[in-house]
Amino acid sequence: MTMTLKIQKKIWLNKNIFGLELSYPGINPLPGQFFQVRVRESLDPFLNRPISIASYRRNRLLLIIKVVGRGTEMLSERNTGESLILLGPFGKGIKPKKKKSLLLAGGIGVAPLFFLAEYLSKMRVSFTFLYGTKTPDDFVLKKNIIMLAKESIFITEQGSRKKGTVVSALQEIDLKDYDVAYACGPKEMLIELQKLNISLPIYAFCEDFLGCGCGLCLGCAIMYKGTYRRVCEDGPVFELGEIDFGK
Repeated sequence: MTMTLKIQKKIWLNKNIFGLELSYPGINPLPGQFFQVRVRESLDPFLNRPISIASYRRNRLLLIIKVVGRGTEMLSERNTGESLILLGPFGKGIKPKKKKSLLLAGGIGVAPLFFLAEYLSKMRVSFTFLYGTKTPDDFVLKKNIIMLAKESIFITEQGSRKKGTVVSALQEIDLKDYDVAYACGPKEMLIELQKLNISLPIYAFCEDFLGCGCGLCLGCAIMYKGTYRRVCEDGPVFELGEIDFGK
């Protein structure tokens, strides 16, 4: 589905990450699903940008975008009242389990996991939110996460307080308190999580692999359970232990 929506609200969450809020009634998205966002009406840039759903409440859709290149730089110049073309939602997403959950977010991977956190909260599921970034200034939605989660843990690679990574912090958590985990972050983070070989099932949101976002470029194909799958069509959520990262 293609929709032209007005930007209701724009907010800079830090110097590189901003949020766009749009009114979009009549959809029922699942955590992990995403939209293709058209940068502008012309064909330059040619490809749309796949952006995960960060929140959907009271018919308000929130997209959180990190400026990493020309396309996202152009999107960062869009303002309240302007129109934005969205295609989707795409991806199968995931229906969360009613089990004690552990959310593992690295960097901008916080966006789809924040939507998952809202979803779990509505389901009255107890969960811990572990969120890691490079520096303290990179955190976004920190206060919102604290309000939603039973327990929240924030860790940075640099900084004066709690230092480390999501992977190192996970090794200090008693996993017996949880039944399932969900992770989203850079590909390197997912690989390191897989190497831990923990008994807890982990569902990985594979954002790092997305190319065109609609199954045409085949650039998002990964080996999963012995066969190639397209992240945008078959995922983007997969069991982490069944992904072959080509080690």
